[in-house]
Parts: sequence; structure tokens; C-alpha cells
Amino acid sequence: MRIAVVGSGRSVHALSRSVAVAERGHEVRFVTAGEVLPAEGIEVRTRPLPVHPLAAARAGRSFLADLRSFRPHLLHLHYAGSKLGTMAALSGIRPMAVTVMGGDVLPEQHTGGLSALERRATRRILEQSDLLLVKSEALLPALDAWGGFSAKAEVVRWGVDPACFRHDPAGAEAMRARFGLSPRDRVILSPRALAPLYNIHLLVEAMPEVRAAVPEALLLLTEYNARDDYRDSLRRRVAALGLGDRVRFAGAVPAKDMPALYSLAEVAACVPSSDGLPQSLFEAMACGTPVVLGRLSAYAEVVSDGETAVLVDLAPAAIASTVVRLMLDAPGRALLAARALERVREVAFLPREVDRVDRLYRDLAARGPRLSPRQGRLIDALGLLLR
Repeated sequence: MRIAVVGSGRSVHALSRSVAVAERGHEVRFVTAGEVLPAEGIEVRTRPLPVHPLAAARAGRSFLADLRSFRPHLLHLHYAGSKLGTMAALSGIRPMAVTVMGGDVLPEQHTGGLSALERRATRRILEQSDLLLVKSEALLPALDAWGGFSAKAEVVRWGVDPACFRHDPAGAEAMRARFGLSPRDRVILSPRALAPLYNIHLLVEAMPEVRAAVPEALLLLTEYNARDDYRDSLRRRVAALGLGDRVRFAGAVPAKDMPALYSLAEVAACVPSSDGLPQSLFEAMACGTPVVLGRLSAYAEVVSDGETAVLVDLAPAAIASTVVRLMLDAPGRALLAARALERVREVAFLPREVDRVDRLYRDLAARGPRLSPRQGRLIDALGLLLR
């Protein structure tokens, strides 16, 4: 089966999931714009991002040609609110599956909310889809809030491949050397994007109390999708708190290095204000790293507080006391990690989830192509491309 996939070329998740689908014997063309991360086993088509209206019109025409010339049996969009998804919906290719990630249907995850243009484009994609894949049951009410779309949704967590994400002691030591850490340094890892939504500043604010109890503690911040202004504010706060090199900025760590980084950490901390079910949670669990999570309802379908992760209030003191308790209890960390590993294999095992997606694809394709309602507006798509 030929499957056209549209998503961000910088999304590790969209690319890795496309590769996993191709490994089931499907022919996959990934169509995007701008930079693309390496991906083996799939065809990638990309164009430069447009910077003015004429370029946007040309890019849009080429983008649609890349989709239609493939003659796919179905179209799969990763992220319902994307600029590229809005353009892809104009291709007329149906049936159409859409992976809903969270931020696309949860306005609170956007500073200032969604614009009227973004809301209109997202709703149109949800309306025109034949199948919605959501990674969390907690997203189903959000789909209903957009217009009763949960009826065509399936919960697919995707999850992790245990062949890639597993405890890696040798890789951990290589990471220790890479970041110039001493054998005494005890790492707390923040694996989320460096943006205000993820409350990285709360982790920084917690560090003085953590270090008072565990002087060897060191906070390592990954800089995936970093916002420059937020990073600058974090650096200023680190200096004001006198933390010096006890908070390190790790840069944008490639996906292939993340298992080693998780294995280096004694604790992974994820405390966003809003979330679905993040891939980083599954990755940490698979690598045997105990996870401290903000107390959000979205996590309840996967983890149990104190059994497979530890939930905390979104306050520096609460975060600090929980991290300290874990770092001072090696047997407790080991038990938590073992239970989490068993749990992630139950609920987020990538090979099994891809088998489910494969069956859903085949059921969708068996319905045959249908005419698109052509409700998309070209002006909306071009407007989003230029934002």
C-alpha cells in the first residue's frame, strides 16, 4: 500500500513512525517543507519554507504535486493543526488519517491561545478526516469540544521500540564523558522541550533545596525546540541562585543518543502545565529511569503514583522533596524502574501499536477512495505557511 505522510521534518516522532510503517511493507512518501532529519527506508520530499506570498503559492503547488504524483491509497497527517496539514487537505486525497498530538487540540498549550485562522484550519482538518489517532484517552474530550469528533478516534500510543530504548550503562558512561561530568555527579534529566509550557524554571528553582540534601546532584537540560528568550531567562536564574555548573544546558540531543542520556540519569523530571502522553515518559520508563511527573490527569491511564512514577504538585518545594527522596533511596528507585519497565511494555510497545495502525490503515483503504468535500481554503493554507 502507498501511504503519503505529511508532518514536520524536524519531528523525530513523525519520521520514526513513518519508518516503522514502512517496515511493515508499505511504500511511504514523507512530504514536508524545510529541514528534514535523517530517516531511512522512506522517500522524503521537501521544499524550502516560503518567505513571501508568491513563494508560498509556488511552494504550495509543488507540495500538492509531490502528494498527488505518488497516487497514495491514503493520506496520513501528523498534527491536526499544522500548516502543512492544512495544505495537504487541499490535495483531495482520501481517505485521510490524522494523528492528534495534543498541542493541536489543546489551546492552553499555546501562549495567547490559537488564532481564528488556526482554529478554523484545525477544525476543518478534524471534520475532513476519516480516522483520528490519539495518543491518550484524555484527548477524547478535547476532540468533542472541537465538534464531537471522538466518535472517529482510536487511541494509539505508538510507544517505544525496546530494541532502541533500553538501559545502556556503556552509553551512559560515554555521555558522562561527553558532558565532562565527574563519576560523583548524580544527574537529574529534563528531557522536554526548552519552552515555558514545560516549566523548566520550576526544576531550576528546586535545585538549591535538592543540592542541600544531595550535593552531587546536577540538573541536565536538553534544548530540543528551545526558545531563545526562555533559555536566556533560565541562565539568568541559574546565575542568581548561585547554581553555577550544577545546571548544564545539553544542547539539542539527537534521538539516537537519548537512550544513553536516560541511562545516565538517576531521575527524569517532566512537569509541564498541560500534556497528553509524552513520548519522553515512555522512553524514560523503557530505559529504567524513574520519572517524576507533574500531577496531571492525562498520565493516569499509564502510570500509578508511587508504583510506576511519582506525581508532584507544580511547585519547586514539592519537586525538590520528591527528587531528594528518590535520590536517597536506591532500592526504591530500582523497584520503581522495574515496575515502570513492565508497565511500558504493556501499554506502549511500538511493534504492537504499529500492528494496530497497519490494521487500521487496511480497513481504511478497503473502503476505497472518496471524493473530498473540498472545504479547504487555499488562502488559509497560504496564510498559515507564511506565519
